[in-house]
Amino acid sequence: MGVVRVLFFLIVSGVAHYVAGRWLLSTMSAERRAKRRTLVLAIVAVMASLLGVARVFSSVHETAFTRTLVAVMMLELAAVVITLMPIGVMTLVGRGVGFVTRASADASASADASANADERADADENADAVPVASAVVSRRQAIERVAGVGLFGVTGMALGWGMVRGRHDYVIEEVIVRVKGWPRALEGYTIAQVSDVHVGAFVGDRELDEGFELVRKIRPDLVVATGDLVDFDSGYIGPLALRLAGAGARDGAYAILGNHDHYAGPAEIVDRLNAMKVRALCNESVRIRAGDGGGFALLGVDDIQGRSGRSPGFLGPDLRRAGAGLDVDVPRILLAHQPRYFNEASGRVALQLSGHTHGGQINPGFRPAELFMEFVAGRYERGGSTLWVNRGFGVAGPPSRVGAPPEVTKIVLVGA
Repeated sequence: MGVVRVLFFLIVSGVAHYVAGRWLLSTMSAERRAKRRTLVLAIVAVMASLLGVARVFSSVHETAFTRTLVAVMMLELAAVVITLMPIGVMTLVGRGVGFVTRASADASASADASANADERADADENADAVPVASAVVSRRQAIERVAGVGLFGVTGMALGWGMVRGRHDYVIEEVIVRVKGWPRALEGYTIAQVSDVHVGAFVGDRELDEGFELVRKIRPDLVVATGDLVDFDSGYIGPLALRLAGAGARDGAYAILGNHDHYAGPAEIVDRLNAMKVRALCNESVRIRAGDGGGFALLGVDDIQGRSGRSPGFLGPDLRRAGAGLDVDVPRILLAHQPRYFNEASGRVALQLSGHTHGGQINPGFRPAELFMEFVAGRYERGGSTLWVNRGFGVAGPPSRVGAPPEVTKIVLVGA
């Protein structure tokens, strides 16, 4: 998986920096473009390869320096990608307007027969002036350059803030869910949900302590972690398991796997969680508080990543298997990492708790993830079922959060 990750980042970085380099050259005069082309392309090659090199060094010998280098390079890449989007739109619009303007001018000139001789003279004069014009930057080029540099600067500052402050701005989101047939003895039952912790290079003891301070503040009856517990290394699961088990929930702590846990090694993660008194649910269920009016069933399914068949013994979500043997009328709370599983589970459970999306993680005034995902953050209702999508605890990719503060969810369950 490490080789695949490095190749992926190299390809993305290479394409993004090449496009950025081509754009930068397009904002120069013809004369300067000819002189600077080699230099710009050399810088593009260096910047495109740095992230891959930093990733390799960090995987071989992880230190504070290599982690910082990877973080800076990922933020730089994110800034380039985000900046290229409005620049692309602006460039297309500008060139479209220029094309229309030139076409209109050509049409007017051809209609004016009396000006033909003057136009030929002007054309000859302009041809003689090419060497001078080639050194001149057009108004459009100047505007594009200033706007592009400004956008990159603003984007870089926003991402920097998201790394230094935004990803540490943990908040509690409280949601009340009414459940049909909920036991009166459990009215107000409280679940604390964390998701997408991604323990690893960018989420360590500091972040875990900050987030779990809020978990303890909730004083939950039950704690659940809905997948992507580690980033890519199963060896990091220990500190998270300790905090889940030590959160003080009277009914214990439960967890499910996410796609990143599949990348890291699901069997090892499940074994270590269970050994540290955090029950890992993989297409299975447990009855909670059966003595209090029948209690409720907590179900956990494997992640959709398992359907790829790459992890022996972990073959993806199976809600039928998870609910086998349960009474028909027992209220069911489902843990499923990816919220799109709600399309299969709605109408079959009272509540599904998910994560995966990080709430978009980087939202420049809107949620780009909503263009591609049906469920991104917050509450959704369908078929008599409720879905809650947690924005996540940690980070994946660029270690930054903008417009998507890390979340600990307080779910309060009451009768319908």
